[in-house]
Amino acid sequence: MSNTELIAEITKVLPQIGAAPESRITRMTPVSGGCISTAHIVETSDQKYFVKSHTADSFMTKQMCKSMFEAELHGLNALRHTHTIRVPQPFHVGDLSSGAFLILEYIPLTRLRDHHKLGHQLANLHLFEGPSQFGFDSNNYIGSTMQPNGWHDTWVHLLQERLQYQFDRAQFTGHMKNMADKLIRRLTQFFKGLDIRPSLVHGDLWAGNCAADSSGEPVVFDPAVYWGHHEAELSIMRMFGGFTLDFYDAYHERIPRAPGFELRAQIYELYHTVNHYNMFGSGYLDQCQRLLERILQ
Repeated sequence: MSNTELIAEITKVLPQIGAAPESRITRMTPVSGGCISTAHIVETSDQKYFVKSHTADSFMTKQMCKSMFEAELHGLNALRHTHTIRVPQPFHVGDLSSGAFLILEYIPLTRLRDHHKLGHQLANLHLFEGPSQFGFDSNNYIGSTMQPNGWHDTWVHLLQERLQYQFDRAQFTGHMKNMADKLIRRLTQFFKGLDIRPSLVHGDLWAGNCAADSSGEPVVFDPAVYWGHHEAELSIMRMFGGFTLDFYDAYHERIPRAPGFELRAQIYELYHTVNHYNMFGSGYLDQCQRLLERILQ
């Protein structure tokens, strides 16, 4: 994919996303887009946009590139619909000759300082009334890994499906496989006595996917959205850090911890750790083993 092609494809759709008829791209500046996609700030004569693109490779086909961005668009729209927390407005997903691109609202971002407000807003998101089942309208991606989102009547059934998918990709053998199989069989026992209702979760809310706008308002982005257990949201936040005690205090003011929270947090951390093993390799294997052993002891 060349910048020339990307500029041409964005120019074609500018009228469709509300740009002035005479709008032309005047500058395209590369910026950090995370470890998965390439990103640019695209300036026109009257507007700025944030554009992500991805080229097909040995891990993702061209169709997977497009479906990844379509899933992100649907997830951002679902979050926007709740009016609880700011996310970039998604405008368009388009094709490239060897990949796809996503046009988003450009929000100048600064470091998040008001962690208390983020805690309240995230709790409000999780308390938003939604469907009676767990899942989402389409599968999406957690990093570059497909995330199954089939609808289920119980949270445990969706979590079993997702963990099994990650374990199958990891191709664990021996003691690791035995522990993974045992966790799948015993998963229900970790949720006994809980009345879990579906909460809309961002799904990949580590510190790198959270910032503030120019007024200090929290902004979250790069989601892997689904209707699930609100506790699952906090696992990756704790896993990589970056959130203050003010955040957790504010969050738990509205959604108190339930008994067994710490043990379930390790199960949710395991999901992300196995996914990192699947994406980045053996450096995460020991961490997967330690988590499985602690959960099952």
